[in-house]
Formats: sequence, structure tokens, C-alpha cells
Amino acid sequence: MASQLEDAPRRARSSTKPIDVPQTLVGRVLNNRYRLERVLNSGGMGIIFVATQLGIGRQVALKVLKPTLSGDPALIKRFSLEVQLVASLSHPNIVTLIDSEQDPTGLTYLVMELIDGMTFREALKHTQLTLAEIVDVLAQTANALIETHAHGIIHRDLKFDNIMICRMRDGRLHVKLLDFGVAKLLSGDGNLTQVGQVAGTPGIIAPELIDGERPTAKSDLYSLGVLLFTALTGHAPFKADNDLELMRAHKELDLPHLAEIVGHCVPEELIELTNELLTKNPKHRPTDAHRVRCRLEVIRKAILENTPDPTPYIPTAGAQHTFDDPSTDTDVDLLGNYTRHGAEPKKQEWIRRFIKEPIIAPITVVMALSLVLMVLLLIMIYSLYTLFILKTPL
Repeated sequence: MASQLEDAPRRARSSTKPIDVPQTLVGRVLNNRYRLERVLNSGGMGIIFVATQLGIGRQVALKVLKPTLSGDPALIKRFSLEVQLVASLSHPNIVTLIDSEQDPTGLTYLVMELIDGMTFREALKHTQLTLAEIVDVLAQTANALIETHAHGIIHRDLKFDNIMICRMRDGRLHVKLLDFGVAKLLSGDGNLTQVGQVAGTPGIIAPELIDGERPTAKSDLYSLGVLLFTALTGHAPFKADNDLELMRAHKELDLPHLAEIVGHCVPEELIELTNELLTKNPKHRPTDAHRVRCRLEVIRKAILENTPDPTPYIPTAGAQHTFDDPSTDTDVDLLGNYTRHGAEPKKQEWIRRFIKEPIIAPITVVMALSLVLMVLLLIMIYSLYTLFILKTPL
């Protein structure tokens, strides 16, 4: 929690040259308005700080694009798109954008409200939520999706760490949806992923996206189903040795029998909704986030009526409760490579995965067929040359 973080020492910098080591940026003041106090998180593309807005003394969350990536036009555009997306949204369940600028040293940043709470994953791991509260968190997340989808925005990275939970003074929970860094703006040029890649977290990507289909609102609903399944069982629906095998599992393997895992402690209606959300064919998933939210609210009300004295929900006894989903935003190359934002491709990993068991994307099929046709054409030309040229007397 932000309130539990201790103040970091404010060290004088001997150089203003931007570098990517997060701690070296602590203490810097951006545009005479925001002082970077402490590091909250660091990913492949950006660094998130707790910062003080000096004019009013308020603490905010400030996301900086890693300085060494500032020369990459695609990443600059991705970062700018995130600013555009968050700025277009105003909703109680979505993080609020405060500011976005570039300081004189070249640091590009966006400023958001600081959420004083914990992630959905942390709340589950510390068994601080009842079953009704878990359903409430997902209902509020669906409420956020109603707003984003209405603006033509697909989140594409709906995972535990992007859902923040605050407990209000009256005991109620309040949810905030974070991180639109890999979201897609359907009404504009928001597709910054290279051909043959899928943006997002492999453990929650909807099966249709692996085939290169255009993301839709139902893609987010599949990810919501992964969260619901994992929250109820303590583990993700599928496991694999690497990202590609994990995506293949979501695309091809049958969903584990949820009712047998959770037993009678979970209402049948909730099990049914989870199975519908995780249907591989998007046509068979619920129509939209609004209907999902309504169903979750009805289920929550029934749980509260049937359980007057609720206790924290603990998944099946004896199971290993990890609540895991891959935590790194990844562009996965369906030919066998995956690159974290700002990282170079791992060539040895590419070769190993390609030879072992690649997932064949539509673009791969087209290339293979084109190669076969070229070979056949060359054989035909050579045959004609042999028949009519070499055998023709001089």
C-alpha cells in the first residue's frame, strides 16, 4: 500500500543524463512540479513512481517512459496512445489521468491518481476477501469495461495486478482498473503490434486473438473469466512451460471441470457464468460487459442472503493457491518468439520453440503456401525448358 511505503532519500544528481535504473531517478523534480519520491513498479516499457505534486502537496502515481526507449517511434506512439485512452475515460472504476508532459531532459511521463490499496492478487493471497466480495470486485471490473467498451477501447491486459482494491471506511470495496498500455482503440490507428504478434499477457489472452483476429469486447470478457476461474480455484485454468504453450492450451485444451474443483462452496450460477466467459468461441460468450455485471450483482446478492455471517473465501483445501498469471506485458510472436517491451528478441528461445512445437499463425500459412507455389512454378519452368529448349535441334 502506498501509505506503508517509507520515504526514500532525496539524493542530489551529479548528471541530468537520463538512464533506466529506477532508483537513480528518485529525487528528480520534473518541470518544477512533480518530485519523484519512490519506485512503485518497473516494467519493460515504463517505471512507475510515487511522486509529490509540489503545488498542492498531493501524492500521485507518475509513469515514466524508460529514457533509453525515447528514440523508438513505435514505443513513443504506444505511450501516447495510453495517454489518449486514459484521458478519454472518466469513471469511478477507472484510474484518473491528471497530467502528461515531457520534461526538459527528455523524460516523457503521465500522471495519474495514486490508489491507496492493494492489487486483486494481493487481496486474494492474504485471504482478505469473502466470496461475495470477490464477486463484487469482478462486478465493478465489469462496470469499468462497460465504460471502456462504450468508447471503443479494448483493454487486452485484464489481469490481477491491473485491478486495485480500496476498502472504504464503511467496509465496502472500491475497484480501480489500471494500465491501458496495450489497449486497442478500435476507432483509430491503435494497433501498434507487429504482424504475427499478440499484445498482452499470455495467460489471459482470448483464443481468437491467437489466430490474429481483431480484438473485441468479448476478448476482455474471456480475460475476466480467467480471473474468475483463478480466484475461485486458487490457480489459473491452464499451465504450461512457456508462453506459446500456454496460449496453445487456452486455444485447444478443454477447460478443467470447475464444479469438481470447487465443490458445493460456490453457487452453480457462478460456475455457469465462469464457463460461459471461458468459452473458446466468442459467439457463445455473454453478449457484453453490462450483462456480465448484472449477473454478478444478482449472484452477489444471493450469496449475501444465504450467508449472513461470511468468512474470507479460501479455495479448495489441500490445493496450492498461487493466483498466478504471467505479470509481464508481452508481445508474443506466433512464429515462436516473444519480446518484452524494450527488449531484444531471444534468438535461442525462438529456435527452440520453433523447432519444438510452433503455433501456426495465419500469416505463416500464407507464407508457406506462397513458398510451395514458387517451388512448383520453378519446377514447371525447368520442365518446359528441358522439353522445348534442350531437345530442340540447332
